[in-house]
Amino acid sequence: MESKMNKKIFVRTLMDWCIVIVLSVVCYFDIQPAIHMNMNPEKLYQQGYIYKGENSNDVLAIKVLDIDPNPIERKNNTYYLVKHEYGVTAMKVIKGSVNKLLEIKEVLAPQENPLESSDFYLHVQVLPEIRRRRRSSDIVIISQGFKGIIQERFNQSDLSKGGATVDTTHLLDLMDDKGVAHFLVKPVLVGLAAFFFFINTLRRTFYLRRQFKLFNTLFPGYANQPERLVKVADYGDHSLRMLVHQDVLVLYGSEFQVVPVKSINQIKLFRTRRKGHFRYKAKLFFHSGSSLQLDVNSDVIEVQYRFFEYLATLAPIEIVDEWEQNFE
Repeated sequence: MESKMNKKIFVRTLMDWCIVIVLSVVCYFDIQPAIHMNMNPEKLYQQGYIYKGENSNDVLAIKVLDIDPNPIERKNNTYYLVKHEYGVTAMKVIKGSVNKLLEIKEVLAPQENPLESSDFYLHVQVLPEIRRRRRSSDIVIISQGFKGIIQERFNQSDLSKGGATVDTTHLLDLMDDKGVAHFLVKPVLVGLAAFFFFINTLRRTFYLRRQFKLFNTLFPGYANQPERLVKVADYGDHSLRMLVHQDVLVLYGSEFQVVPVKSINQIKLFRTRRKGHFRYKAKLFFHSGSSLQLDVNSDVIEVQYRFFEYLATLAPIEIVDEWEQNFE
């Protein structure tokens, strides 16, 4: 009996648990950049989170081998060409954030990869040539004109010596000055949503369990089987997933609720319009002050109306009819 109850509860809460799982997975992946940003970039590099000239949404690390001291100024942004173990890439920086690199390079003797022995590791994020968006037009981050500027600066730079090549299909965004908080907004919001759905789903699961136990107490011969009770109920229709037996209303559709008919104060029938179609709804108000809203299939609204009419014969229930169907 317990396993049958658990199965029915699981079916009714499956979609809720799926939402919790999806949000939790999204939160897990969204928080990875913050975790990586909080790590020492050298340790991040050693763990294999390295920029290798490929697209990524994560925070990665590079080991700086050399830097061109001449900045590229474009649209109020500053870029420096940086040489790392996988080539040369233009890196977007906040002015002054690479001064230490530039100062060390200045005092070092001219040589290939002068910063290699200095163990400079940086946190970076990848900016792709084009940022794809699902519901709107794509954003071009690296225009053909900008590519030409990067290539020209590279050709004039000492970084072009020794067979190095420049990648003009990606930019790097230096993240060391932005801090962890920059990456926490989205995962925190998603995590809060996941927690909210988890708590609500847990509460709903316990509520359904209480309702099934109440049903089993009232109708022990039909424990966990309202579908069987509808055949002998005082009034019921399987198409509605509702029945009345011994002055008790049982809803056994996507929701499961067992309430005495006399606890209902008012039934409001109303409809909403969406995309040119009416959606029929019913809201049950209880003497306790709580309420329950139901979606009504337009194919069975007359059957549903007759059902509510029957409820009104069992108790002084006010029916507020805004369906405007004029059932006879």
